[in-house]
Amino acid sequence: MKNLLQARGAFLQALFLIVICIAMMIFDHRFQHLEVVRSNISFALAPLRYAVSLPAIAGNWAGEWFTSHKALLEENEALRTEGRILNARLQKLQVLAEENARLRNLLGSAARINDEVIIAELLSVDQNPYRQLIEINKGSDDGVEIGHAIIDDFGVMGQVIHVNPRSATTILISDAEHATPVQFIRSGTRSVAFGRGTTDSLELRYLPATADIMIGDELVTSGLGGRFPPDYPVAEVIEIREDQVRGFVSALAAPRARLDSSRQVLVIQPRQQ
Repeated sequence: MKNLLQARGAFLQALFLIVICIAMMIFDHRFQHLEVVRSNISFALAPLRYAVSLPAIAGNWAGEWFTSHKALLEENEALRTEGRILNARLQKLQVLAEENARLRNLLGSAARINDEVIIAELLSVDQNPYRQLIEINKGSDDGVEIGHAIIDDFGVMGQVIHVNPRSATTILISDAEHATPVQFIRSGTRSVAFGRGTTDSLELRYLPATADIMIGDELVTSGLGGRFPPDYPVAEVIEIREDQVRGFVSALAAPRARLDSSRQVLVIQPRQQ
């Protein structure tokens, strides 16, 4: 009996509270008197809500920071890689520009001469005190023959001594066993320029003591012997030596061609051949 009375009392209390809540809801809906109370409660609870959401906000911020940092690192590395590639291409373009300038000089030389020419490039170099040889990438298939003269855009370099179908061996004018028939432009004196085994000088031997030569005189091919076409630049006189006992004069001349640095050359095909 006692339990029944307690249950009835609890039911009546719950029913009373439900009636009060319904009445307050109706009263608030009709007259909006509780809006200020809700606003104040919401304002008072705002810091608590912010504190509760702070870990999630911090986690999102940290994730965005790490993501952005990683993206920046990847972008930076990609830019560095692209910079290296561009630098490599720039260096190649500089080399190509220099090579293009050399080719223009060669073509300019070809335009100023009357003989047929073949443009070739060096394959290998064999230079020592005993041999001054170079290998070019043009051969008999391209029309190169033994005896053809080789020049660069500055002067005579040598002549072909051996030919393969796809390459040819050239002896430089600086070879100790090579001799180039030359002529002084100023005086017309003819001589022979011998190689000395070094690319920086040629030797003119046994000139008459009365020969009209001076330092700075320009030497060109004389055309004698039929190996070199006439009037191609060969060298410039840099030193004159007198032999008082024998009554002769000798001279040293610096080659005009870049014997130790030219990469492109011209093979001269004389028209008369």
